[in-house]
Amino acid sequence: MLQALSYQATVPRQFVHRQSVSEVFLTDSVPTSGSGRFLLGAQWPRLHAFYRTGTQRYDTMILAETARQCAIYLAHRYYRVPLDRKFTMQSMTVNADLASLTIGPAAAEVVLRAHVTEHHRRNGRLTAFTVDIEFLLGAAPVGTARATANVLTSGEYETARWPGDRAKSVGGIPRPEPVPTPAVGAPDDSSVTLGRHPGGQGAGRWQLRVDTSHPVLFDHPCDHVPGAFVLEAARQVARLRLGWPCGDVESISIRFRRFLELDEPTTVTAALDCEIGGVTVTFDQWGIEKSSGTIRLAPPREAADQIEVEVQRA
Repeated sequence: MLQALSYQATVPRQFVHRQSVSEVFLTDSVPTSGSGRFLLGAQWPRLHAFYRTGTQRYDTMILAETARQCAIYLAHRYYRVPLDRKFTMQSMTVNADLASLTIGPAAAEVVLRAHVTEHHRRNGRLTAFTVDIEFLLGAAPVGTARATANVLTSGEYETARWPGDRAKSVGGIPRPEPVPTPAVGAPDDSSVTLGRHPGGQGAGRWQLRVDTSHPVLFDHPCDHVPGAFVLEAARQVARLRLGWPCGDVESISIRFRRFLELDEPTTVTAALDCEIGGVTVTFDQWGIEKSSGTIRLAPPREAADQIEVEVQRA
């Protein structure tokens, strides 16, 4: 039996590194039996300004953002990580049961079963960990996530972020011509994360298009391209590569290898996998791969019908 959780208010925004209260999804938490195990409550709105689909289902990306908040919150709340610490996400994996993510008549009251695995401590402080999460909606499983993060002091972050050969400043941000908004299923023009690549899109290449004024992807100032932006760009490039502008994300797994600089051009490459709806995505700057992963989209109805016909013919 699940322990009762409160959905009356959100957790303090500083515990999930959000500036806007409206972007905080977690509401409560309790430790459970077993080391590193917790239950958390989260509420998802029926219509979020950014995390939304055209299929009457909750957006898989809201699971990713809830997982990010869960990892940071647990570290602060239960592992005594000071609020001034910097978190660098190393990887994020989300798998969604799309059929169970149907939006109901009220905001979703979600339960998260979380398990924290500690990887490293320094001077008694948690510095590297993984959190595995199972999402429950109405007591039914609707998805899973795994987030791995490192925790740095301000000094450690400065050293990692600004090596000796790079100035501690951000120059002009490239703004390539955006791809058409309907082609990536973005909620509005300002949410398009991809632009046309100077070398053309024939090889499945696009250029990252960063807008630091975006109220969700840049909820607060950031000196590099944040992980949430990379996840969204992966979704959009998969939609472009497959030609499925309304394709919902069934799964996504991204590894963040190095900081993506805001003021350097980023090439986003998408290659089709052998699995239907699967795409491999890479993000590189000046030939250096900085982030990569895989994403799988559910075929929209018309594509699914065509796939079924082709299977029958085979």
